[in-house]
Amino acid sequence: MNSISQPCRTIAWFRDDLRLDDQPVLRAAMTRGDGGCLPLFLVTPATWRKHHLGNPRLAMMAGGVTALKKGLASRGLDLRIVEVAQDRDVPRTITEIANQVQADEVHAGSEFGVDETRRDESVEAELAREGRRFIRHENQVILRVRDIRSGGGTPYTVFTPFKRNWLKRLDSCGIPELDSPPSSGIGIDAPPLDGEITTENFNDRHPIGLFPGGETEPLHRLERFLNGPVDRYHDDRDPPAIDGTSTISPWLACGSLSPRRALHELVTRFGPEPTSWTEGPTTWLNELVWREFYRHAMDGIPRLSMDRPLHGWTDRVAWNESSEAIEAWKAGRTGIAIVDAGMRQLAATGWMHNRVRMIVATFL
Repeated sequence: MNSISQPCRTIAWFRDDLRLDDQPVLRAAMTRGDGGCLPLFLVTPATWRKHHLGNPRLAMMAGGVTALKKGLASRGLDLRIVEVAQDRDVPRTITEIANQVQADEVHAGSEFGVDETRRDESVEAELAREGRRFIRHENQVILRVRDIRSGGGTPYTVFTPFKRNWLKRLDSCGIPELDSPPSSGIGIDAPPLDGEITTENFNDRHPIGLFPGGETEPLHRLERFLNGPVDRYHDDRDPPAIDGTSTISPWLACGSLSPRRALHELVTRFGPEPTSWTEGPTTWLNELVWREFYRHAMDGIPRLSMDRPLHGWTDRVAWNESSEAIEAWKAGRTGIAIVDAGMRQLAATGWMHNRVRMIVATFL
């Protein structure tokens, strides 16, 4: 007697990837979920406090969740938002929701911090005990993290050889394709989940700031930047008085814009061979590679997300422990004009110019 396979049900668990564009998590969950797909976002205030997420970041996250919910609704899917009290409750919460909606698979984007890695290992183990699968997709990077290692098989700790290897692999493998989710899918009509809240409830805690959440604004900024300013980026990126940077870092951080999308737009504008580009776009590509470098390092060197330095000798640096000096630095009252301007810009907007970040950090 032939066995009849049952339709697969899936959960698409959104984290720092609040977008529909270039979203392998959603594509896989919708494609695999012929029995239905449930999009899910967890509100984890205890984790966010532990990781020092500020109000501007949380406001962007709230705006991104609102935009994502609308976008998913247009595809026939209902994003459910569930609040979790403690870090340790996340694996149990995910498993209980999977049990409640009878999901066979939970899909999520890979995250590279040590806390996130341990959480995901616990989620995978707990789901496995219930006969369910946890499937991760690398959607925070352009090239797969562990495909780039030094000759000894270890992660790079110096940028230049990492960049050389990264560009070589990009050349040999080609520009990665974007993952476009289907235009419509089958939703799961589940009853209210334990701890479920509304987008309005989430947003009310985090009023929108100067950087609106969602996918529309970063794409506009990227288009503006690539149609002119990028040509002068190698010169204009350093003077803070010039509007010479892309300003898309907040959306990259929240995952409302993917780095692969940024690379694709560069290629569309300047061609598929980075070696033929002029200095401006080449320098901006360098910034995308720096972003990749730190995620590769975090994955291979766990101490980087445990308040430990990359280079051990820096532990021996003698710090000035003056609380008054620290407070003056935080408040922009050091008496050094560019340091104070940068800190005040950060306090007022949640963002700081690239070169000023370096100056402010070095001053500290």
